[in-house]
Amino acid sequence: MKSILILNPYVSTLGGGEKAMGYFCRSLEEYFHDDVHIDILVFNTYGVDVFAKDYIEIKDLNRRFAIQLKHTHLKKIDLPISTNWKETVKNKYLIEQISRGYDLFVNFMFLSKHIGHAKKNLYHCFFPPKRYGAELRGRGRVLGMLYDLMFFLKYDLYISNSQYTNHWLAQFWKLKRRNRVIYPPVFSEQEMEGRYMESKKKNMILSVGRFFVGTHSKKQLDMVQFFIEYADRLSGYEYHLVGSVSERKDDLAYLEQVEALARKAGNVSVHVNCKSDTLMELYQQAKIFWHATGYGIDENKEPEKMEHFGITTVEAMSFGAVPVVINKGGQKETVEEGINGFRWDTKQECVEKTCRLIQDDLLRKKMAQESVKRAGYYSIEEFDRQNKEVLHGLKV
Repeated sequence: MKSILILNPYVSTLGGGEKAMGYFCRSLEEYFHDDVHIDILVFNTYGVDVFAKDYIEIKDLNRRFAIQLKHTHLKKIDLPISTNWKETVKNKYLIEQISRGYDLFVNFMFLSKHIGHAKKNLYHCFFPPKRYGAELRGRGRVLGMLYDLMFFLKYDLYISNSQYTNHWLAQFWKLKRRNRVIYPPVFSEQEMEGRYMESKKKNMILSVGRFFVGTHSKKQLDMVQFFIEYADRLSGYEYHLVGSVSERKDDLAYLEQVEALARKAGNVSVHVNCKSDTLMELYQQAKIFWHATGYGIDENKEPEKMEHFGITTVEAMSFGAVPVVINKGGQKETVEEGINGFRWDTKQECVEKTCRLIQDDLLRKKMAQESVKRAGYYSIEEFDRQNKEVLHGLKV
């Protein structure tokens, strides 16, 4: 029986990264014909208690992403949140030692520089971390450079979730041979059938993404401000925002700001932790999809704060909701300007291009059809095929 350890302390967020991880676990179970034991390593992060009674279980992962994992389990450890460099190094060591004895270690942790000591080690990269050597000064820099070398050498393969991520992986780590791109699994080919129904469309703009601050924030507050500021030009349309939220105080405070501003508008609705059926219905009804991650941020200085792929954009496209998204990050790969949607650099441009779709219904319908066609590139089946190809190549 093969033993596999997967590092992902953010599994409870059930976001796009967790969806990719869940389907990767399914690929593992199928590839090894159920003769496998998979542990997902989780530990306390940002006040989330992994030992709490209401902490997520594998059945929640199965339910959320419509999968049936049978040989996948949670492995919980009590790890204090580090407050200094010494504690960070200690925690890093403790996590890495757990990987010893496994046949395969897979790092699914965002911006992680942990290394694996399994027989084979694989890094699923949502966005690459910067080198310790580039961040540290003084005596710690020498140790950091040693860790950088180990990170560079220990992994057998690095898998990026987009060409955008792969570009920055090459920039930061000079990787050219042990890396490849596998786009995240968004939906099955069967699920795609019949999603776009023009008869279901309403005068609605939709945004989907977690409500949180830091890293690659989804910028919901900015988008609500756009909508209110240009209310006269967007009259006749509703704006709906969907997303989950953590128990972190900063995230909850941010959500409160978004909801308070939405209440002032009257035609802006915020759906927090809504059911999957409700989300699917909103996708089906929306004519236009907005996305603004990276707004107000220099892409070259802080590339990690962009949308590295944009699963929700592709999901919206599969329903014929035409994307009007920021011209940054992975969105440039999924949205072809003027073909299956629009990309913008300023709020004025966002509104201008939205209004083009509102005023020209034939253009919107044409782009909706192109969106559905483009969305087909990102199927679960293709994700599964490529991951099994990787496993075969690694000879786990």
